[in-house]
Amino acid sequence: MERDGFKFDLETQRFIKNRWDTEVGQRVRQEIIDGIKNSVEIRAILDDYVLEHPENIDPYGHPIYPKTEMRENSFWVLTQDDLRGIHIYNEDLSSSPCLEKKALSYSSFYNCNLSSTNMEMADYSYSRFEKCNMEEVVFAASGGFSVRIIDCNLKGACFWQSGFRGCDLSGSDLSGAYFEGALLEDLRVDYKTKFDLELAGSWKNREMPGDQRPDILRSIRLAYEKAELWAHMDAFLYKEKVAQRKFILWKSFQENKSIQGFYGWLSSLLLGALSGYTTKPIRVIVMAGALSLIFAALYLMLGTPSHTEISAAAIMESLYFSFTTFATLGYGDISYSACHPYLRILSTAEAWMGAITLSLFVVVLARKVFR
Repeated sequence: MERDGFKFDLETQRFIKNRWDTEVGQRVRQEIIDGIKNSVEIRAILDDYVLEHPENIDPYGHPIYPKTEMRENSFWVLTQDDLRGIHIYNEDLSSSPCLEKKALSYSSFYNCNLSSTNMEMADYSYSRFEKCNMEEVVFAASGGFSVRIIDCNLKGACFWQSGFRGCDLSGSDLSGAYFEGALLEDLRVDYKTKFDLELAGSWKNREMPGDQRPDILRSIRLAYEKAELWAHMDAFLYKEKVAQRKFILWKSFQENKSIQGFYGWLSSLLLGALSGYTTKPIRVIVMAGALSLIFAALYLMLGTPSHTEISAAAIMESLYFSFTTFATLGYGDISYSACHPYLRILSTAEAWMGAITLSLFVVVLARKVFR
């Protein structure tokens, strides 16, 4: 379904909001707040206000508010779970089971305590939560379009099998949140939004399958990339690629035992080790220095161009020759003669490795500097 599949026209939006400001609506809203606090089923409160009309064939899947019934100062709901448009301020609704399976589209909660509240299997399209304590809230099998969760505490929240598209998480803390089976698309974040680099692997008796981690990390990475928060984006890109190598590429190779599968896994491993998947230029520098020292040790053991025995002069010459060869400087002041063909091949191999490594460093550095 399209993003606006559940979006009402402006006239309907005004009605579902203004109905709660009528004399009856204000009384019902307070009854609902009291009911949530005391674990009273909301269906019992709204049952007397359900509008019966022939136009609404599927009020849960495709809600239709008859315009002929949108009279001023009237209050009615489509179903016993219809809380669309309700506004709740500064209330303690924690640990309540009464918000599950509700139609909460266009609802707003400001500075409310919703910690440990069961909010599963609910529709939150175009709803807003601001400065709310939602620690360990359960969003299982819930979701919606264009939900705004601003400056909220979502530590340890459960998003199992939930789906949020165009969700604004600016300023919210999702440390320890559980995302098994979650669909997260087009998220919006800012510099205060917090996610764990190491995603929570369990919630109660559930365990997140490893092959789901790359997709969740990718959604978070794209959100930071869209916000141009490059340091956060790089951190999640690295974690995404590591998870992909561990849980996708390696698993595929084990199942198929193909050369192509092994090549894909090995390429990912080498790219991660060499450059942190183009996010860590310092790794390229360290790798270049390590390779140069390894080749210097080989030259020292096999004989430098001017010395056949290990000495202080030989050590300095092996280091000088190795680093200049790796950097492809080609001074030409010292080199192996034709009587050392294998050492010539070895130094040529080092030059090739140096050219490739230095090119990789330029690419990684350019990506960091010029984006």
